[in-house]
Amino acid sequence: MKKFFLFLFALVLTGSIIAQDPAKDIKKAARLLGTYNLDPGNNHDKLEEAIMIADAAMNDAVTKADPTAWQTYGEIFMAAVDKDVIANVTNAEAAITHPSAPAKSFTGFKMAAQLADKSYQVKDAMKALSAGIQNIYYLGSALYQKGNFAAAYEAFQATYSGYNLLKKNNEPTTFSTDEHPKSLYYSGLCAQQAGLTTEARDVFKQMVDEGSSEPGVYEALFGMYVKDNPAEAERILTIAREKFPDDTGFLYSEINYYLAKGELVSLVSKLEKALEIEPNNVSVYVTLGQIYDKLYQDNAPTDPVVSEEHFLKALNYYERGLEKDARNFDAVYSIGALWYNKAAAYSTELNNLSSDYTPAGNKKYEAKKAQMDDAFVKALPYFVKAEEINAKDYNTLVALKEIYARQDKLDLVDQYKIKIEGLEKQ
Repeated sequence: MKKFFLFLFALVLTGSIIAQDPAKDIKKAARLLGTYNLDPGNNHDKLEEAIMIADAAMNDAVTKADPTAWQTYGEIFMAAVDKDVIANVTNAEAAITHPSAPAKSFTGFKMAAQLADKSYQVKDAMKALSAGIQNIYYLGSALYQKGNFAAAYEAFQATYSGYNLLKKNNEPTTFSTDEHPKSLYYSGLCAQQAGLTTEARDVFKQMVDEGSSEPGVYEALFGMYVKDNPAEAERILTIAREKFPDDTGFLYSEINYYLAKGELVSLVSKLEKALEIEPNNVSVYVTLGQIYDKLYQDNAPTDPVVSEEHFLKALNYYERGLEKDARNFDAVYSIGALWYNKAAAYSTELNNLSSDYTPAGNKKYEAKKAQMDDAFVKALPYFVKAEEINAKDYNTLVALKEIYARQDKLDLVDQYKIKIEGLEKQ
């Protein structure tokens, strides 16, 4: 029992040694790193001990002010980066033992240069950073592949900032100038994947402000602003459309944005532009038809002439869509619905005429009824075809039931009642 307490006491003493003198501890960590570097294969434990000591020592205020301590810190974590890179080059399935090492190594060299009181200290920090920046970038990619997006974000940020720091200090580097902007872009993507919304937005905003040529940046930033800051989202979208005029992705983002806002008239020119780029895209014809369909209905109560013009344009776009794809459900159904709604409008007018029993009133009533019946007749074949394409579309079945009821085809009405009830039970 006595020996057990002595052993416990020894453990307590050992655990407290690391934090007793941070200045000595960081020097010990440097010696451990040196031992590791002599034989990395057999001295793995020395690096792990150096990492533990360095992390603890840099919590001390005095050590934090020492550029030499920061240089040691950077070199220790750079060794951890190199070790993980070698392991992943050899085996892509290897675990990354120190995912925070890329960011910590960069921080070490950055602080060493920032706090340096002698020029050689800056030079040493920049040489070490230059030698290691490629591996920092590589480990960021490995972290991304393994799904550690938060650590990958930090690694790519370290790469981007590290390159800038090297250029600021005129330190040559073999790191590709093409990879430099990509590292910032990748950091934004990783931040987005990690749920670091503020960080991702800051990265993408910086890239937009710098005139980035990456379309994904504008798309991502637009998506981040569209709900909380519509004005900024619209600004980003405008920049993107000007910068990438032939990018259909941005064109459709713009179309969907204005659709959601209900700004139908301004959409027409954008959709016509989409047709110039993709003349066989049936959905664009259908969308244009739907816009004019809506304008037809909106203008019907106040301006019948303009309303009829919009009706004919809607019908034209739907029919042009069908010319591209005769079995496109949306185009087929939309023509049926267009005629059905016109018939329904005639039905409302018919009700208003039903109380006029004069010969002139009866004549108007019969004429309007003929228009209504004709519209239902024109709608019918499109709903029949729509059912052939999609037999489980609820609205199609309801429309067919109503048309057959108006035509007194009661056997068909019963059939469609059964079909509708079957869908409702599903």
